[in-house]
Amino acid sequence: MALSVAKTHGSRNDIFVVDGSPDDHFASAAEVERAVTRLCDPGSGLGGDGVYFVADEAGDADGGARAWFFNPDGSPSLLCGNGMRCAGRLLLDRRQSRSVVVRTGPYAFTVRDAGLTAHGVRQVAVELPPVDFTPAEPIVADVAWPLVDRELPVLGRRVTALAVPNSHLVSLVDAYREEELVAAGELVAATPGAFPLGANLSFVLPLRPEQGGSADAEGLEEVFVRTYERGAGLTPSCGSGIVASRAVLTRLGLVEPGRPVLVRNVGGVARSWLEPTGVPVLEGNATLVYRVELDAAALLGEEPLAAVAAAAGVEAHQAEVDAFAALSEENAKALRESGIRTAYTG
Repeated sequence: MALSVAKTHGSRNDIFVVDGSPDDHFASAAEVERAVTRLCDPGSGLGGDGVYFVADEAGDADGGARAWFFNPDGSPSLLCGNGMRCAGRLLLDRRQSRSVVVRTGPYAFTVRDAGLTAHGVRQVAVELPPVDFTPAEPIVADVAWPLVDRELPVLGRRVTALAVPNSHLVSLVDAYREEELVAAGELVAATPGAFPLGANLSFVLPLRPEQGGSADAEGLEEVFVRTYERGAGLTPSCGSGIVASRAVLTRLGLVEPGRPVLVRNVGGVARSWLEPTGVPVLEGNATLVYRVELDAAALLGEEPLAAVAAAAGVEAHQAEVDAFAALSEENAKALRESGIRTAYTG
C-alpha cells in the first residue's frame, strides 16, 4: 500500500507527515519502528527528526483528526510541538479551514492558521493542553513535588520539571555552553532510575538588549532555548521545549502569562504565551518542503530511500523553502550577534 508522505519543518525540525494511522500501513509495532527509523535516517533514509501519522476524521462529531508521533529512533511520544504545527497546517490546507482539532492519546490540540510573515512564511499556532507541574507519573524519582527551580544533585544544576504533556526539565542559564547541555541530556537518558519516563532537557538563556534581545522594563520578552530531546538528541528546535520553557518563565515570576515571548533557537523563531485559561500557545512556521508517494514495503526494505523517492517523483515546494531561508538568515544573524555558538551556528 502506498503512503502519501510530506516532508515539512517547523523551525527546521524536519518532520515527515504520513496520511493514515500506523495500523493502516504496517502490521506490527516492529514494522512501524523500522519504517520510522528508515525514513529519519540521514544516510539510508530521507533524514528527519520524527514522523507524524495523521488520520483525518472530519466526519467525527468534533470534526477532528487523530495523530501518532514517533521519534527518529522509532519510539512513540505524546507530542512534537513543531511537528503538530506542520501536521495541523496540512489538515488546514486540505479542509480549507482556519482551525482544526487534532487528537493524540488522551489529548486534543487546536491548530489555527496564523497568516504569513513579511517573507511569505506560513505561520501556524497550536493550543496545547495546560502544562502540569505535578504530573501523575513523576518525571524525577524520589523528590518532593512540585520540582520548581531546585538543585538536582544527579544533574548538578537547578531545574524545573513539568509535563507538556511529554516530560520536560528546564534549566535557566546565564551563558549557553552546548557541551554542558549534551552531557546533561545524555545523563538524563542514561539514568532511568532517576528519570523513569526519560525527559527532554532545555537550557534557557534570557536575551537582553545588549545580547540582541528586546527585554524591557515590563518584563522578559526574548529568550534563546536549546533542547536535548529524548530519543533524538540535539535538534534545531523543540516545540514542546519552547512551551515548557515559556511556562517556566511565568512560574518563576519572570514574565506575565499573556505576554508573548519571542523564542530564538538555531532552527528559527517562534512565539509562545499562556491564555487566561492556562492553555499554552506555540506559534511559528509550518513549511512544506516536498511530497512523495512511497510503497510501504520500501520502508521495510534495504534500498536507499533517496533513490526510491527520486524514482517515485518528488513534488518540491521550493518557494516555501526559499521564503523560510530569508527569515532564517535574520535569526542566524541575531544569534551570531548575541555571541551564541552551537553546532549549527558555528
